[in-house]
Amino acid sequence: MAVRLLWAVVALLAALGVFSAAGRTAFLDDFGARAEPVREWSMAAMGRNDPLALQRPAEVARMDGKFAAHHALTLLHVVPGGLFLLLAPLQFSSRLRARHVALHRWSGRILLPLLMASALPGMYFGVVKPFGGPGEAVAIVLFGGMLFVSIGVAFIAIRRRQVARHREWMIRVFAFALAISSIRLAFGAIDAALTPSGIAPSLQFVWAVWTGWLVTLGAAEAWIRYTRPRARVVLPIEILAERISDFAS
Repeated sequence: MAVRLLWAVVALLAALGVFSAAGRTAFLDDFGARAEPVREWSMAAMGRNDPLALQRPAEVARMDGKFAAHHALTLLHVVPGGLFLLLAPLQFSSRLRARHVALHRWSGRILLPLLMASALPGMYFGVVKPFGGPGEAVAIVLFGGMLFVSIGVAFIAIRRRQVARHREWMIRVFAFALAISSIRLAFGAIDAALTPSGIAPSLQFVWAVWTGWLVTLGAAEAWIRYTRPRARVVLPIEILAERISDFAS
């Protein structure tokens, strides 16, 4: 049951990430603006009023603007990122991994460079042109740095044939990528909850960034500990019996 629930959540987050990447690829200049009617309909359906409605178009334009001004960087960010989210879940299928070991290895060699290629321009947008200001930039530096450290540790582990260690760090790597979708879900929930209070979208976005990453990484750590093999506790009497047996033999 827990495994099925996990895969359902992973599939939802990955699909959301792929959809967002495809949307931004198709509408480089105004993807956010095109999504606004859906947001307005949702807020109206929930009976939520936006006291900052007049400023909303300018905020959305500011978010879209940083991508519109850098088409090449945007494509480098969203296309590899979308491909990673589309293909990476297959790496965690024990059945596919057992039947196609070589494919698993070569896929990993392709997917990790894709993620790094996506993360670098993402860090540029988050640090140099943050929509949420310093709060967003700090999160991008912190979690982006942790992502690259995790990639490095996972790579070194598999080179040393430390399969269990490699698996755990790759779960963390995948969680960093999935967190981008978690941020979008958190932003939607925070928007619905706090917009009627007049909280600016930029501040909501900062809270969503921290919430999305912390929740997703926390869930990954919980899963790692849940699935980690538990070492059997050796009792002193067992050690004594073993030593007596060795002496007798």
